[in-house]
This record gives sequence, structure tokens and C-alpha cells, in this order.
Amino acid sequence: MNAPSLYLHIPFCETKCPYCDFNSFALEGRDVESYLDALSREMDERGVPPDPPTIFIGGGTPTVVSPTQLERYLDDLVRRLRPGTAREFTVEANPGSFTAEKAAILAAHGVNRVSLGAQSFFARHLRTLGRVHDVEQIAEAVAHVRAAGIPRLNLDLIHAVPGLTLSEWSSTLDAALALEPDHLSCYALIFEPGTEFFARKAAGKMRQVPEELELGMFRWTERKLRRAGLLRYEVSNFARPGQACLHNLGYWRNHPYAGFGAGAFSFLDGERFGNERNLVRYADAVRATGGAVVSRERLTGRAAAGEEVMLAIRTAEGVDLGAIARRHGLDADREFGATVERLREERLLEGAGRVRLARRGWRVADAVAAAFL
Repeated sequence: MNAPSLYLHIPFCETKCPYCDFNSFALEGRDVESYLDALSREMDERGVPPDPPTIFIGGGTPTVVSPTQLERYLDDLVRRLRPGTAREFTVEANPGSFTAEKAAILAAHGVNRVSLGAQSFFARHLRTLGRVHDVEQIAEAVAHVRAAGIPRLNLDLIHAVPGLTLSEWSSTLDAALALEPDHLSCYALIFEPGTEFFARKAAGKMRQVPEELELGMFRWTERKLRRAGLLRYEVSNFARPGQACLHNLGYWRNHPYAGFGAGAFSFLDGERFGNERNLVRYADAVRATGGAVVSRERLTGRAAAGEEVMLAIRTAEGVDLGAIARRHGLDADREFGATVERLREERLLEGAGRVRLARRGWRVADAVAAAFL
């Protein structure tokens, strides 16, 4: 059995981006100290896995807090761990609030990977996306990562933004590659329910880019990054050999993980459970009971197998249907055979035994994954 990976949620951002549906909140007026008190109490009461293979601190923007607060929660976490167990320790950051001092604090606490929310290298598209940093700050933030000696860097980018042309997207990829990251996450803009962008679209004030343009950007990304030595290993993720995000691979391989913080999820001993999302209710629950779990789910049999396939099919390595079926006491041909055959006929899947997305399947990966549920 794999040891659980570890996730900490720091839910604060400078502002709430209009496309974002993550559990995040604008920093101004928030009681950060109270939240960090609750996070520490939750870690005390539930117990942090002392030897996680990977650690990921996400948000929100975990580095938007003050240097003192950043050092506080990193100290609080690291003292609970056995030294040297995590192969990968990632912290998310945004260019506008990331400083040399904060980079040095990360490095001093063993962080070896920074995931930087660049999103675009065009000022007008940064404005569309509601980002508060400018283009120049992206390179400055990368320089802080390098100067601190943090060896691994991911840049997040968003395509299919209204008004973005294929030529501009190609230039965006060029600008990102010039900063020499070992990993790029390239996401298509999604109008998620509950976001400001979703409301604008529903009101007719914003239009999704044409499907053929989004498809063109999707295909061009794979082609351009492959030439630069970054290979697609998941629908939206590209890495140089040996530089894939191990933490996210753990999710897609259905490995266990322990999550702490408001809205964080855990998957332990076959059970998935999630924390209260509201900051005040989270802190109140932790103070009262030591935890803030509000949902629990345990899948078994066909449902559990289907979820494993859904997660793994998004990766370039694909999925061994026989191994998953045996793990859940099922017959792979009976449970998955008809679905696999149909998807092969539609040229969305390929392979035998271990199946993976075919070239046409990558652009409709969510639909292919859903077919197994």
C-alpha cells in the first residue's frame, strides 16, 4: 500500500479571478491567523502522515500571505514530517505576490517545486482573466525561484480565452518556453457554474471561443511542446522526461492522500471525505471537534473500478483494465468490454489489455472517462 500523499489548502488570493471555481477567497479583510490556528489544530487532531511521498500546498495562492505567516504554516507542517521522505514538495504561487524573500522561505523548508500561475503573456488577456500581475512579473517570479535554488518549475497557462488568437497562443507558448520550465500545464478556459464568467456567458456578455479554434489551440500545444521536449502525459499537462508532477499522478492513479484545510478532500482506506468549505464554519468546527468533515463516500465494486478507470484514462500511460477489475473482484470483459469496443470503433481508444486515449480521444477525454462510470 502506498503511503498517503499530503495536501494543504491555503484559500487566500489577492482577488478572486472571474473564471475560478476553486475554494478561494480575496485576502483583504480575512482573518488569516485564525485560519492558520484552525489548520494547525486540524493537523494536531487528525495527525499528519509523517512520511508522505509528495506534498502539495495549493489554494488559493499559498504565497499571498505575509512572509511571517508563510513561515508559520511551513514550520508547523515540516516539524510533523520525517526529514527527506517527500520526493516532491510543491507550492503554488502567483507572480504578483511572489518575492525573493518568500522564495527563500520555501527553499529553506524543503520545497523543491513551484507551480506559478502565469496564465498569459499578453496584458489584455491577463486583464480579461482578471489577473492582477503584469507580464514582466512572470519573469521576475521565475528569477526568484531560480535564485532560491528551487530546482523544478511549472507554469500554468490558459488558452481558449475570448479574443485570444492561435498566433497569440503560439507566442504565449514561446514566451513560456523561453523561461525554461520543466513542466507546463495548459488548460482550456472553462465557464464553470457559480463563477462570474459563467454568469456573463449566461447573460450574453461573453462568448466561448469557436470549437474549431479551441481544438486548433489544443493540437498546436501538443505539437509545439513535443518539439521543445515537453511531452503530454495527461490531457492538460506536459513535462520533460522525469519531470511529471508526482503528486497529480498519485491522484490519477487513485493513490491515497490526506488533505487539510477548508474544502480539502482526503482519500484514505478506500473512503473519500471532504472538509467544510466556508472559512468561518471550518474554523468553528475544528475548534469545537478537531475536524470539519462534512461529506463521506465509500465506493465499492463496479463503482470503485469505474472511478479508477475514469482517473487513469486521462494519462498517457493509460489503464490496465484487467488489473483494476481483479482488484475489485470483477471480470474486465463483462464490465468494460462493450465500452472499450465502442470507443475503439470511434477511434477514441487504442491498445489491448492496457488501453489509452487515441489521438482523437485526447480532445474529448472527459467524455471518454465518463463512459466508464
